[in-house]
Amino acid sequence: MMTAQQTDEGVKKAGSGVLFGIGATALGVFSASQPLIGVAFYTVAVTGAVLLWRKTGGEKSKIEEFRAASPGDKTLWAVGMASAIGFPILVAADGLGYFNWSGLTAGIGFAVASLYVIFGGFSLLDLYNEGEDSIA
Repeated sequence: MMTAQQTDEGVKKAGSGVLFGIGATALGVFSASQPLIGVAFYTVAVTGAVLLWRKTGGEKSKIEEFRAASPGDKTLWAVGMASAIGFPILVAADGLGYFNWSGLTAGIGFAVASLYVIFGGFSLLDLYNEGEDSIA
């Protein structure tokens, strides 16, 4: 049986993911017309996601968890961290006139975004299936 603590933690983790997804979506949507507004919205949403993640105890025992992770999980982590920092910097640089998106850089951005949309979908499915298993 799932306890209230487990349910609350799952909701916070899902909320953190949703906040991060909203920030990334805003960054993508505003990057063409108002890039600095997109970066500002992204920064606020990601800060909220990180704070919510920390409330779940997300920083505890992550070293052991990372060491035990599969190479695929470590790869997703590395690409995600590089993208979470790199793409907002590129969008801000574009808004300030220091960078121009080419077909190649835009294609890389769409490929990474697609990868994480798929990953997010499977993560939500896994979270849903955990909830179903604990009810039974």
